[in-house]
Amino acid sequence: MELMQVLTAVPEGRVFGLDAQMFASTIMQILNAVVLFGLLFFILYKPVRTALQKRTEKIKSQLDRAEQDMSQAESLKAQYAENLSHIEDERLEILDAAQKSAMQKGRDIVDGAKSEADTVKRQAQQVILHQQEQVRDSLRLHVIELSSAMASKIVSHVIDREVQDRLFDEALRELEEATWPK
Repeated sequence: MELMQVLTAVPEGRVFGLDAQMFASTIMQILNAVVLFGLLFFILYKPVRTALQKRTEKIKSQLDRAEQDMSQAESLKAQYAENLSHIEDERLEILDAAQKSAMQKGRDIVDGAKSEADTVKRQAQQVILHQQEQVRDSLRLHVIELSSAMASKIVSHVIDREVQDRLFDEALRELEEATWPK
């Protein structure tokens, strides 16, 4: 029904009724919109602009901090790579030192074994020399006894007992004065 009343209020041939009241009402609405826009502009522009500037500064500071963090990360990455290379160098030095130490210990063991072998060899040579001297002394005594026995048998047939004792003593002195080969 209301639609009917509106349609009947509009003069014929027009879409809507443009009269002075409608014109004044439209101008008032436009003026209200401009005043409202002006008031909102002056009331809200500064706070919105300030908020946007703060937001811009915050974003800029975050970007600056991100760049600093990135440069610090790059620095740490470079330092880490440098430390890795130093660690590799130290590892090689330690391996080299361990290898040299092992070689030196091996040489020391071989030298110790050679020294011990030389000591054992010298001791064996001394034992052999001592045994040779004992054998020579024993042989000398056997030769003297054998010579004495042979001489006694030969002389007992030819010489009497006094001559035999004198010849035996002379032979014994000669044998004692003689040098024996070593």
